[in-house]
Amino acid sequence: MKDWRGKTADGTFAVQLQAPVLRALDRLCREARASETGGILIGRYSDELSVAIVREATPPPSDSLRGRAWFVRGVSGLGDMLGNKWRAKERTYYVGEWHFHPVAHVEPSGDDFEQMLKISHAKEYDCKEPLLLIVGTGKQDGWRSLRAFVCPAGCAPLELLPWVGAADAK
Repeated sequence: MKDWRGKTADGTFAVQLQAPVLRALDRLCREARASETGGILIGRYSDELSVAIVREATPPPSDSLRGRAWFVRGVSGLGDMLGNKWRAKERTYYVGEWHFHPVAHVEPSGDDFEQMLKISHAKEYDCKEPLLLIVGTGKQDGWRSLRAFVCPAGCAPLELLPWVGAADAK
C-alpha cells in the first residue's frame, strides 16, 4: 500500500497520509464493523509548511460513544498522549480528525463540518486548519473509499483531491 496524497483544487493545501496510517485506518474500520468510529490524526508539516504529513491515526478514546450512524469522539488519554508526541525527538502534534461511515459512498455531515469549525477556533487544539478524513466501506484505487477535507478557520471546508506528486510519477 502506497501513501495517499491530496490537495485542494487551488493548490493551497496538501496532505500526505503515510501507508502505515492507511493500514491502521483499515484495521480500525474493520473492527468497528457496522458502527461509526473515529479518532485523531497526528503528524507534522513539511519543512516549507506546504504539506500536512499524517503519521498516525489513533483508535477511538475509551470514552467515545458510537452507533450505526453517529460517533462522538471522547478525550480520555489524548492530552497526555499529545504532550508526549510534542516532547518526543521527532515532534508531532494534532492535525485533525478521522472517522468511519459504514457505507460505500461517504459524505460529510453538517455536524462533521460544524465540529471542525469549532476545532479550528479552539485555543486548546491550536490547529487553525484541521484535517477531516472520512473513510467508508466502498473501494477506490484498491482501497477503502476516502474523502479528505481541510477546514480553515473562517472559511468553508475545502476537499483535498487525490494527486500524484513528482516523486510518485515514476
